[in-house]
Amino acid sequence: MFHKNGPTLIELIKQGLSSTQEGYDLLAPKFDFTPFRTSPIILDAVIRQLEARRKYNDALDLCTGTGAGISALLKAVSNNIVGVDWSDPMLEEARKRFSMLRHKVDLVHQDIFSLRYRDQFDLVTCFGAEGHIERHQQKDFIEVIHSSLRSGGEFAFVTSEMPSLISPALWIYLSFDLMMRVRNILIKPPFIMYYLNFLAPNVLNLFKKENWSSVEVVPLKIWDISTPLRLVIATKK
Repeated sequence: MFHKNGPTLIELIKQGLSSTQEGYDLLAPKFDFTPFRTSPIILDAVIRQLEARRKYNDALDLCTGTGAGISALLKAVSNNIVGVDWSDPMLEEARKRFSMLRHKVDLVHQDIFSLRYRDQFDLVTCFGAEGHIERHQQKDFIEVIHSSLRSGGEFAFVTSEMPSLISPALWIYLSFDLMMRVRNILIKPPFIMYYLNFLAPNVLNLFKKENWSSVEVVPLKIWDISTPLRLVIATKK
């Protein structure tokens, strides 16, 4: 599960006892050697779906971390890609990766909720970070994305439906989320990460019809094999 160059158990415990931002600051140098990084297999499956739809000139990748999403987007975006994250050590790792692509990749150290982009992007993505967004912030998160997109632009993200009651995954995720909620009551500052936090179909209610012309849910196949994952593509009016 963990790479030999990844964090030790002690380092993971230290991360879990830190705030969300400080935890990722600490983890940054070894993040790409953890299972927390979105799998290239999933990213490639998403990009294939997007490439089949249309051409994208400019893209915004939210909570970009060390840049895994940007690496995938380079195949589908012809002009500029902006990656935003609030952890500068994570962005420093991304800067190393894209040092030869500074003409195309712009990395921004900022809280995503303070972004002020207006009608600038054809595509917004967020890969694997929605669990860090509290439920009371989800509506604001979607509004930030909507403001950033041009008319006809798309927001693409991967989620799944709630696992069934007989699925071991449900009880693993439920136990983890409960443990995190107890931890955040007892220990301050909180570390926000919940697996059962941004799932279909409930998350689809965040996309109001007056703002979005369509919201498509596409089953995501890996190597032509069906998975529980769903690619959601919401198009701005």
